[in-house]
Formats: sequence, C-alpha cells, structure tokens
Amino acid sequence: MKKSFPLTIDNTQLSAITIADQDAQLPSYLLGGEKRPGYLYDGKTLSPWYWKGLSAVDGKRVLTFEACSLTPLCELATSLRSQALTLVRRLCEALLLCDTAFLDLSSGIIPLWRLWVTDEGHILIMSQDLGDLFASVSDSDERYLNTASWVHHTVHGPFSLIDQMCSLLYYSAVGIPPFFDRNSREDGFRHLPLSLLATGLDLQTTAFIDDTLSMSLSRMREAAGNKHPHKALTYVLSKTEGLVWDLEVLEEPMSREQLLAAPKAAEFAAAQAKRATAKIFWRRYGWIIITVTLSVVLVTGFTIGRVKDALAPPYTASYSQEEVIEAFYHAQNSLDLQAMDAPLARKVKNPATMEVTNLFVTRQTRQAYESINVQIDPQAWVADGMPPIMEGTFIYGITDLAIERLNEASFVARSTYWAPFNYEGESEEGPMAVYAYDMVQRFTIEMGKKGWYEITAISAPEVANMRRIEVATYPRFSDTTQLPL
Repeated sequence: MKKSFPLTIDNTQLSAITIADQDAQLPSYLLGGEKRPGYLYDGKTLSPWYWKGLSAVDGKRVLTFEACSLTPLCELATSLRSQALTLVRRLCEALLLCDTAFLDLSSGIIPLWRLWVTDEGHILIMSQDLGDLFASVSDSDERYLNTASWVHHTVHGPFSLIDQMCSLLYYSAVGIPPFFDRNSREDGFRHLPLSLLATGLDLQTTAFIDDTLSMSLSRMREAAGNKHPHKALTYVLSKTEGLVWDLEVLEEPMSREQLLAAPKAAEFAAAQAKRATAKIFWRRYGWIIITVTLSVVLVTGFTIGRVKDALAPPYTASYSQEEVIEAFYHAQNSLDLQAMDAPLARKVKNPATMEVTNLFVTRQTRQAYESINVQIDPQAWVADGMPPIMEGTFIYGITDLAIERLNEASFVARSTYWAPFNYEGESEEGPMAVYAYDMVQRFTIEMGKKGWYEITAISAPEVANMRRIEVATYPRFSDTTQLPL
C-alpha cells in the first residue's frame, strides 16, 4: 500500500491511490451498484467519504477521490511511527462512532487496507467493498500482512479490536505485528515481549502493550464484557490516557537481526521455535505415529495368537479342499488375517497380508473413535441392489467365487474382487467410486502330516478388466437442528 498522489482529470484536481496494474482483472461485482461510503473522522465528527471512480494512469489502475492526501496506516512502523499512539487513540474514537454493519467484523478485525490517515491526522475508514477490492488484487503476502496476521484466534470475541489496537502499537514499535511470525501462532499466540527488545519505548507503555497482548480469557472478559468489539474500545482509551510515546520516524522497519540482538530476545525466539516445530510435527505426523504404533500392536497380537493356535488344529481341520479356499476368502472379506492364515502350511506367505492389515487398522481405528463400521461387505451390497453408502465408508471383498479343480491338489479360484482403490495406480477424480476386477488365484492344497488339508502354495492374485463403478453416498450426520424462532 502506497500513499495517495495528486491527479488532474478534466481540469479537476483529485487524488488517487494505486490499486493494481492496468491489465489486472478487477471483480465486477465489487464495482457495480451504489457506492458505499467510508467515514472520515476529524477528531470530533464522523463524515461520509465517497470515492469517485477508477482510472488508468501510467499503466496502473487507480482509485480516485476528492483531493486529499492519504497515508496507509500500515506506515505506523515507518513514516507515522512518531504519531502511533495519537493515531491509534483517534482510530478508537472513530470506531466507537461507527455502525456495526459498516465495520463488518466477521473476522474479528479491520483489515489494514481499510485504514488511512490524512496529513492533518484525520482517520479514514474505507468501506468493506473497497477492502475486498484491495484484497482481490493483492498477493498472498500482502493479504497476510493486511488481514490474517492481525487475527488472534484464541481471543475473547468482544476483545478482538482491543487486541488489534494494541497490536498496532506493537507493530509501530517493532515493525511486524505481534502474531505475524508463524512460530508465535503455533506457540499459543505468544508474542515476543516488547520488554525483551531494545525499542527505546517508555517502560509504562511497553508494560501496557505486553500485558494486553498476553491477557488470559478471564481478564479479556473482564476488560471487554459482552459489548460489541468496537464499543469495548473505551478500555483502550482509558488505559492509554497519559501514556508516553517517544519513538522516532524510521525509513525502514527494524530487521529481525536488529530485534533479536538482545540476548534474552534471541533466547525467547529460539525456545519458541522449538515449541512451534514440535507442535507442527505432532499435528502433521502424530496420526501416523499413532497408526503405526497401533498397527504394530495389532500385528503383534496376530503373531502371538498364531503361535498359540499353531499348537491346536485350525478351524478348517475338518474342511474339504474346496471349503478351505472358501474359508480363506470369507476371512479376507471379514479382514480377519488370523483366520486367513489358519489353513496355511508353514512358510507359506499370504499375498494379501499387507492389504488386509492396512484396511483392518483403518476400520478398527475409526470404529474405536467414531463408533461406526466403515467396511461394507460387497456380497450384501450387491444383493441389496448396490444402494447408496454412507460417506467415509468403503467396499472391499470377494464375490462370485468359482473354484475349478485342476488335479488332485491344484485349484484355480475365479472371483470378482471389489476394492476402494484403483489397483492399476492411476488416480481418478470424480464422485465416490468402487473398483471391480476379474480376479484369478491359484491354490495347492494337500493333506498335512497332522491329518488335515493345508494350503501349501498360493499365487499372487491376477486382476484384469477393471470397472469403475460410481457409488451414491449419503452424509453420516444430517443437520436437523431447529433454530429457535
């Protein structure tokens, strides 16, 4: 954001603010219809302020208005630094006179590009549609500086503008908003205290800013009560009356290196970075660690159970060869790895172990946390006519099993294999879908030394003829809450 500049159009003296490059696409919905007024506060009264229009100047799109020199409030850290306390107090007075609908505090704060200062020290609050116009042509860094970096997510709602006014004073003293650094946001919105920085600001003023930005929720409620946020700004006016602001104008804000030159400030920043890094790590990877740990526990349980069961006949001890194959697939449909492995001879590996284990862990974890079974048996689903399924569930298993005997011990099993993923590895966008394949798998089943049939060899499944079947879904929860009339 830059200061306004004089402009003459049709022999009329105007002022202008640069919006964007001339070829920038401006959202038409923000420019049509009746112009909404901003408000100019001269220290006593609040007067409507209107912009004239948009023009092209030297390859730039500019916003024009009646001749008036305007400086963006974001220069509190540079050219306006010596007047910061006076201007913030005047801004509080102006906001107290504004209408709630005009302020549009949906995010809890007023974006900086709505706030301007005249050469006379008057405060201009632009309308929200102009703020949206600036936002629409700004890059992500500008949007963060002017909006998101001022939002304090753990603040008491009515306290939000008190917090922003003190953040503006902090910004003026330091050159960055108190919660601009993402480490401070990850660290529970804990700002780098002004008292640790060599700003030269009056000690009483420094204490007020640090104390306000670190208030507990109970103290925020005590300060703001249940007022509208702009009406709670009387707190700032009463607390800042008589405070001293003795900082000088700067050409450029202080660098981070200058800020952290004080040993205690550098120590605080280093400790905060460690806490923030740890929090980010656990947010990103905590679920993986928990899932892997749970998987290890579950697989260990399977292994222990298998060792115990190895001393007793498997549940398939009385089954025929064909029944052993049927039992194997029935266990796969149930994601029961132990039952799948029961008829396997020693050293025979189950080719579906990893797949069944991953789906089992997913199902059991969600069942533990959400109390729902997210796996749907394809046999029952097909038999019911492929009805809609609940969002977040998956279809997995074998249907249409046909077993062909090749010789005394060899068999070919043909079936339809249903999976929630594309077996060929190609990602596909679109509605919820299940993938069906023709699957062929070969078994060797022989009589073991202990007197029952065992699977002595099993091939990897061969899948072909993929069909992507879109599946209708319905939400797990339906919003049936009735608001009071």
